[in-house]
Amino acid sequence: MCGSVRAISTALSTSQRFGLLRATKATKEVKRASSRTGGGGSGAPTHEVSGTRYEMMKQILYQEEPRQLPQLSAEDVDRHMTIMRAQKIFHMTASATRRAERMAKFEAMRSAYEALADVDQRLFNGACQKEANATFPRQMRVPTETPPTKIWDYLTTK
Repeated sequence: MCGSVRAISTALSTSQRFGLLRATKATKEVKRASSRTGGGGSGAPTHEVSGTRYEMMKQILYQEEPRQLPQLSAEDVDRHMTIMRAQKIFHMTASATRRAERMAKFEAMRSAYEALADVDQRLFNGACQKEANATFPRQMRVPTETPPTKIWDYLTTK
């Protein structure tokens, strides 16, 4: 162990020290394995899938077993199912509310179109016509918290 690692490791807990040592050891082993597989010769990376380097990386990354979930008692399962049902009911009512709002907006838009058609057919046709190259305006400034760089001059009006 080098001096700087030793100085750092004295201030760490045992589990942190173990992780630091394991990471240092793993880094050295990966470097050693990459030099054996020809990783240091030409400077170009070697992409061999079955090499010891990749096996070492897999061992380092996936060496811990996945945690097991604790067994739930019957009361815990009932509590969990009640919470899940309540959440589902909440989402269903929120979805129904949003759907009703959308339908009300659509009906208001449809009645406005009908009123416009009754008032002036030319305006109605103009409102229903799509523009030829309608795209999102690229010159539009994205809303931010900072003020614009080009300040509006209220004295020069066109």
